[in-house]
Amino acid sequence: MNSAETTTPLTERAGERPLYTVPAALWIGLFSFREMVRRRRLIFLGLVIMLPVLATLLWRLIDKEGIISPALWMANLGGVVYIHFLVALVSLAVGLSAIGELVSEGTIIYYWTRPLERSAIYLGRLLAAQMVAATLLVCSLALCFLVITVNNLSAFSLDFLKLYLGNCVVVVLGAIVYTAIFACAGTGLRKPMLLAVLYGFGWESISGHVPARIQELTVVFHLRNLIRNSEQGTHSVPNLLLELKQALLGGEPVPEWQSALVLLGTIVVFTVFGFWLLRRKEIFH
Repeated sequence: MNSAETTTPLTERAGERPLYTVPAALWIGLFSFREMVRRRRLIFLGLVIMLPVLATLLWRLIDKEGIISPALWMANLGGVVYIHFLVALVSLAVGLSAIGELVSEGTIIYYWTRPLERSAIYLGRLLAAQMVAATLLVCSLALCFLVITVNNLSAFSLDFLKLYLGNCVVVVLGAIVYTAIFACAGTGLRKPMLLAVLYGFGWESISGHVPARIQELTVVFHLRNLIRNSEQGTHSVPNLLLELKQALLGGEPVPEWQSALVLLGTIVVFTVFGFWLLRRKEIFH
């Protein structure tokens, strides 16, 4: 079989017209979301995302004198636990398997035999993985919010609510970015796990904390840069890292709009690259 045959869907060769990309992607996304939430790995992820909730409950039980304010707790929770660990972990768990699992299991043939463009297949699976990752993370953060505010009306302020909602937006954006990166890796590599772990918990974790320009080459820096909290000084870890970088390097801080553009550009680049990789992937081996 030549390369032209291996890169053309079976239904297209049979003369069937592929479905439009957007409706097909949405259909695949809905079907894939239902399939992904039934995977056993979600049990493990469910236990992991409960850790910050348990930590928040423990804080409520121990900190009776209010040494750590709710806003400070929420800022550190979002800027450290979620952005520096949970977002990458959850996105890695669902992103690598978005396409890679279909290929390894051979079930991708089910899609090849339908009148579907490969771009629709990739986009639908990616959207489903991003929805799963974002849903898990937002639910976890929402539980933390409930633990902080239940029987604690003094914590409920406009600044605190804005901080919580801002964290939710940044966490969702982070899930979308990281899942796009890991889905691309899972599509192009046969065994992407080691490289994904080195990237997510090596490069991102180490370079994202170095108070130098190299920070700006990481996703975690730009996510952290979007978290603005009302706590003054360096008690908040996101504030501390930003202020430390500013003190050592000087100059103007990176504006929020620039970080947002970098993150959106990263999503587009890795999504398009994933399309390209899937189009070149052979059907039969």
